[in-house]
Amino acid sequence: MDNNYEHISRKLLSKGESLMLHSLGFVTGDPSIKIDYPYVFHPGLQVTVSEPGDAKWIYMMLPVSRGSLITNIKIAHHRIGLQSHIMLIRLIEQREPIFAMVVHNEIIEETVPDTCVISSPCRVMVENSILLKVCMNFASTDDMIELGMVEVSYIPHYASLLRLKKREVETEFQKEDSLAGLFSNSPSLNLNRPSLMKLFLQKKRKKKVSF
Repeated sequence: MDNNYEHISRKLLSKGESLMLHSLGFVTGDPSIKIDYPYVFHPGLQVTVSEPGDAKWIYMMLPVSRGSLITNIKIAHHRIGLQSHIMLIRLIEQREPIFAMVVHNEIIEETVPDTCVISSPCRVMVENSILLKVCMNFASTDDMIELGMVEVSYIPHYASLLRLKKREVETEFQKEDSLAGLFSNSPSLNLNRPSLMKLFLQKKRKKKVSF
């Protein structure tokens, strides 16, 4: 789905907005993952594990309306532990409770700084509910990954804007075709055009000259 919206006009991009969320919206169904929510001594969300592993998932619902186009996901993070890091940023589309489809999946390099904002550009049209999933690798139970801001960049009502843009282009083409037809039927434009009879006589004179 990402590749269907690679080329977006500047006019549509100018209508983009950012949904600013806090990481406290993350949850997990893995009992080996411990989430410490913001406290007076730490404003961010602290994630630790009781068992090391490379498939530690946390989830957040994204309240983005249908027809919008998600263009980027940014997550501010800080990690303690050289070997532990965020591995994947994924978007899941879901309608029925027994079926879900991956619509965006990006591998995050281990070389990202310990403290930074991870950016994951995408092109995802919202048609059903969207779930943000973050996969982490924990090499040790002493390590920690702390999360802060989650920013979702998107173009609201993108599907409607795209249809409107398409109609505008079609209307322009129709106007051009109408003008072209009008000019082609205009007598003033045909004054300098030789008639078929003149062309025939010119051709006949050339033949006579050749003899």
